[in-house]
Amino acid sequence: MKTSSPLLLALLALCACGYREEGTRLHLGLDFRPAGDVHAQGTTREFLNDRGDRILLSRAHVTLSGVEIFPCQRSTAWKWLRALSPIGTAEAHSEGSPRKLGTPYVVGLTLADGEALALDTLRPPPDSYCRVHLVFAPADADAEGLGEQPDMEGKTLVLEGTRIPADGGPAVPFHLETSDVINAEVSLEGLTLSPESLEASRTLHLAYDRWLDGVGSTAVGNSATNQILRNLARSVTVQP
Repeated sequence: MKTSSPLLLALLALCACGYREEGTRLHLGLDFRPAGDVHAQGTTREFLNDRGDRILLSRAHVTLSGVEIFPCQRSTAWKWLRALSPIGTAEAHSEGSPRKLGTPYVVGLTLADGEALALDTLRPPPDSYCRVHLVFAPADADAEGLGEQPDMEGKTLVLEGTRIPADGGPAVPFHLETSDVINAEVSLEGLTLSPESLEASRTLHLAYDRWLDGVGSTAVGNSATNQILRNLARSVTVQP
């Protein structure tokens, strides 16, 4: 009997693993986790920014409008075999949707630091996932949590509080808000979902005590909110 060629064997192996394993689940959560020392009293947080200004943050609400996870990059050989394979890894949903969280969430400092808000559960196909992409964008009328903060509709971020300058100047109240969009991308540290490991959890952490870094006491308008949004994107971390 003639021995099968190595290429045929590789193609057969590829076809055999092209189905979606039912039951894969990635549970997502979101919490506030400051990067430095913070004193919390009710919904107010007191901390120092990078300029040494003392910040009394009485309100911080942000809209997370989307989350998507991405597989690790395949080797060139794997991509070539996929191109040759007569059977694809067809998905029942639109392309990428099992890897996406499309429900927007409005979250604020009513959550205690480290108290995770349960988001949705993704059901992606078995794979190794290396990065997660987040979108912060204005809340629409269907956003979760909007009922508690109705003025957040159409807004991405609202910050309120008082700044006490490091140079001993008088306390300055502030109110900053924006409807601009910012994207963030962080590593998933090699998350793998497989027939042997069908379920995992990841929590997205937001370090609100870094959001006012680089923002002067007199900064207003787009220059301030753009800096805050960049700080928001850089403040995201992910842990199991």
